Amino acid sequence: MQSAMTSVRVEMRRVLRSGLLLGMFAAFAFFGLSGPVLALYMPEILGVAAGTDQLNIQATEATPIDGVALFNQSAMQLGLILAVALAITSLTWDTRAGTSIFYRTRVQGLGAVTIPRLSVDWGIGILSYTLGLVLALGLTTWAIGEVPVRFAVVLWASSVVYLVMAMSLGFLIMTLLRRTATAIALTTVLVLVLPVLSQFEALSSWVPTNLLVPGEELSSITVPGLAAVIVMIVCTGVALLIAGKQTLKRES
Repeated sequence: MQSAMTSVRVEMRRVLRSGLLLGMFAAFAFFGLSGPVLALYMPEILGVAAGTDQLNIQATEATPIDGVALFNQSAMQLGLILAVALAITSLTWDTRAGTSIFYRTRVQGLGAVTIPRLSVDWGIGILSYTLGLVLALGLTTWAIGEVPVRFAVVLWASSVVYLVMAMSLGFLIMTLLRRTATAIALTTVLVLVLPVLSQFEALSSWVPTNLLVPGEELSSITVPGLAAVIVMIVCTGVALLIAGKQTLKRES
C-alpha cells in the first residue's frame, strides 16, 4: 500500500511539473468552447468558404446536439491522442537505465509502481473530458438551445469508457516496446484503424468505436461498452505480466 501511494504522489508531481495536467485541461476546455461556437457559425463559415456564384453551399441551423457533437469529435481525436500520450509517458521511467534498475530491484511487484500511475492518468483523462463536456453543454445551452440530459449522460459514459480503453491500449504497447515515440505513434494508428472492424458483420455490434456514435439510450452502448471494458482489463493485465518478465533496461 505504501508503494502504491508513493507512486500516486510521484505521478501527480510528474504531471504537474511537466505541464501535462494543465495541457490536458486546457486542450479539452478549448474543445468544449470551440465546438458549440463552430456549430453556431458553421452556415456563415461555409458561405464565406464558397465565395462564388458557381458554388453554393447551404447548411441548416445548428441544433444543440450539433454543438456537443463537434466538441466530442475533437475530444475523441486530438484529445484522445493527448490522453494516450499521458498514459504512455507514465512508463518513461523504464526507458532509462538508472530508474529502470532502481524500480526493478527495489519493488517486489511492478504493479505497485505502474497501476497507481496509470490510475492517476485515467482520472486526469476522465476529469479533462468531463470539464470539456460541461463547458460544451453550458455554452450550447446558452447559445443554441438545451441539450437533452439523457443524450449528455450517455455521451459522457460512452466517451469515458472509450478514452480509458485507448489509454490502456497505449499502456500495453509502451510496456512491450519501451520506446515512447514509437508507442504513441503505433497506438494512434491502431485507434484510427479500429473502426475498420465494424465492416465485419460478425464484429460490428462489438466494436468499441460504436461508443463514439451513441444513441440516447444506455442500451445502445451496452455491448460495445462491455467490449471496451474487456479490452481495458486484458491490456492492463497483460502489461503487468510482461513487465514482470522483462529484463533490466541497460545503456547501449
